[in-house]
Amino acid sequence: MSFYPIFKCLRRVRKDDWDNSNLPWGFRDLLNMSNFFLDNHDLQFNFKSLKLKPIVDLMENHYQIDGTHPEVHANFEEAMDYYRLSLELLGKICAGDIAPRRLSVDQQGAHLVGDKVVYADGTTASRKDLSEAGFMGAILPRKYGGAHVPSSIYMMMIEMVSRADPSLMTLFGYQDVGELIARFGDEKQAEKYLPKLASGEFIGAIVLTEPGAGSDLQSIRLSASLNETEQWQLNGTKHFISNGCGEVLMVLARSEANTDNIFGLSLFVCSGGDSVKVNRVEEKMGLHGSPTCELLFEDTPVELIGKRRMGLTKYILESLSQARFSVAAQSLGIAQGAYEAALDYARQRKQFSKFIIDIPAVADMLIEMQVSLESSRALLYYGVYWQDLKVQLETYITTHKEKNPDIKTRQKQLRQVQVKLNLLSPMVKYVVTESSTQVAHQAQQVFGGMGYIKETGIEQFVRDIRITTIYEGTSQVQVAASIKAVLADVLSEFFDERESRKAKIATEEKFILLQNKLVQVREKYNQGVNFLAEKADEQYTSACAKLMVDCYSGMLAGHLLLDQLESGYNDNLNNRKFAIANRYISKCYARSLEMVSLVEGEMYDDLQLKELLFNNA
Repeated sequence: MSFYPIFKCLRRVRKDDWDNSNLPWGFRDLLNMSNFFLDNHDLQFNFKSLKLKPIVDLMENHYQIDGTHPEVHANFEEAMDYYRLSLELLGKICAGDIAPRRLSVDQQGAHLVGDKVVYADGTTASRKDLSEAGFMGAILPRKYGGAHVPSSIYMMMIEMVSRADPSLMTLFGYQDVGELIARFGDEKQAEKYLPKLASGEFIGAIVLTEPGAGSDLQSIRLSASLNETEQWQLNGTKHFISNGCGEVLMVLARSEANTDNIFGLSLFVCSGGDSVKVNRVEEKMGLHGSPTCELLFEDTPVELIGKRRMGLTKYILESLSQARFSVAAQSLGIAQGAYEAALDYARQRKQFSKFIIDIPAVADMLIEMQVSLESSRALLYYGVYWQDLKVQLETYITTHKEKNPDIKTRQKQLRQVQVKLNLLSPMVKYVVTESSTQVAHQAQQVFGGMGYIKETGIEQFVRDIRITTIYEGTSQVQVAASIKAVLADVLSEFFDERESRKAKIATEEKFILLQNKLVQVREKYNQGVNFLAEKADEQYTSACAKLMVDCYSGMLAGHLLLDQLESGYNDNLNNRKFAIANRYISKCYARSLEMVSLVEGEMYDDLQLKELLFNNA
């Protein structure tokens, strides 16, 4: 059955038709089957809680058709209904088609035959399913065959795809390549690449890492130069490139000779093929279905994207912000899959004449996993909201600069959004990937010895999730990128507003107690900030960065969980959401006490003794 016509015709089906026989053929039956969206109540809760109206209003040109927007949703409600039906459809494909192939994809893997990469059979089949359903161009413009959904919806899609097959995310999740072309390339480049990216015929790759330049991108040496015919060419090597065998490569290279900083780098796009040689496919711990390639460029013809010298300072930084959220969504999807497997196993496995889910130590671990998943999901979709808003504001400003009187207001709003995003993008990536990795390990622990055996599939989740705290910037790099904004308390207005909330539910004592705990956490955070300011030791502050980021992100997630408790108050979710918020905030409070004790205890002064400590003599 081809899903492609179903996905495409969703835009033409009005809400009034969805409750009657006018639904597309087979769609009603489709939604009644196993589904990774419909079986995830927290994902559905977060979807209902998305505050996308200002974003969708801008994306849909306030629902007005013009030369730039030949096709738009009729209104915000129609757009949200379309997004939900899309998620339900993808949830079915993930559960019914992609997930059953996960183990075989891991076993077969992607491998090199000659100088060509061959994907696992299951990967090829899953790519075909997603392409036929129209999902490979989810975030790309409709003009080129895409679905033009917000990043918030796209991250939910990445979650489900990653739960079904973690390695497939790197094929599905690199739609950023097309988005970069759409936003910063010219019309000729868009027409050349975007339709085939949207259809799934082409797969993209972001080509950054070199042997001497991992997270330190300013050290990139791959050379870009103009030949005698004014054609840009690349020469050099890249490695650790996910899907480096793809048909559309977005490459960061040094275009300015005799430079060694970020201002000498430009961004280029090229077609994969004979001029780009895949030297090897790495043997990896996990994500076996995703080929990680070493690439050799030899006079490879490429096209400049945007302006010279802005490759890293503008374009890749834009891409990295979204990529961090994508990896967070990937890790969350993997963790969800591991949790679901562990929960199902605990309900069936008997030890000591009882199901192990009835053993307090096991039940406690499963609750910890659920709390971690829900707090991480709250953080992720709060962060992605600002990513969505930033992109739409930039697009609006670019297209309306000459003819709109409110442009200065929009520019001011954009600057404020960027400040928040500078914190949230790295912090969310760090927190969500680390906590999700812990969930996967806990799921393996629930299985006991069976979790160490390949046939259960749990050990694959553990192997696959490990990379998420490493690629697109290690956790340590994300902490370092977050600490300045954390110490500056850039979310102070958010916390002030939440601490003074006067919602109806705040009349309940248990809600007030949780809110007061978060007020006390903030007091401890301020105590830590003041101590570090008085100590005025940059090295010591860097050493304390993780403690401070953990405390700050804990405050944020705690308040977001209280927001969920409020919004679920009239939906019979109060007890469940209270249990999640209570456990999370109580631990956040305890950890804030530990944070202050460690920071003020000056335990990191031993960094001055590192040579002595590292000396084995």
